[in-house]
Amino acid sequence: MKDPENPEISLEVYEAATPLERAHGLLGTTEVGEGRGLLLRGRQVHTIGMSFTIDAVHLGADGRILRIRTLKPWRLGPMVLKARWVLELDAGAAARLGLRTGGFLVREP
Repeated sequence: MKDPENPEISLEVYEAATPLERAHGLLGTTEVGEGRGLLLRGRQVHTIGMSFTIDAVHLGADGRILRIRTLKPWRLGPMVLKARWVLELDAGAAARLGLRTGGFLVREP
């Protein structure tokens, strides 16, 4: 994914596309990885069963960043009704990348 307004922001994103991939998410891992993210279709994520803190970036259908929240392990994230996707990043990665509410992330062709 890229920020069209800031070409320096670029992420290698893995989309959890199947029901099994979505159910598994980041369970059993210890990090997402620098410059990487997990993209989930939905309006809400949780960190139940996880051992590390993540940034949850809620995206609209057009890629607009609607909300960014840091979630500690064993938490239920906010339900963002207008979200179509949630991008999970290592804790602090959203700030390091300069992501902000109102900005955009788009998939590369």
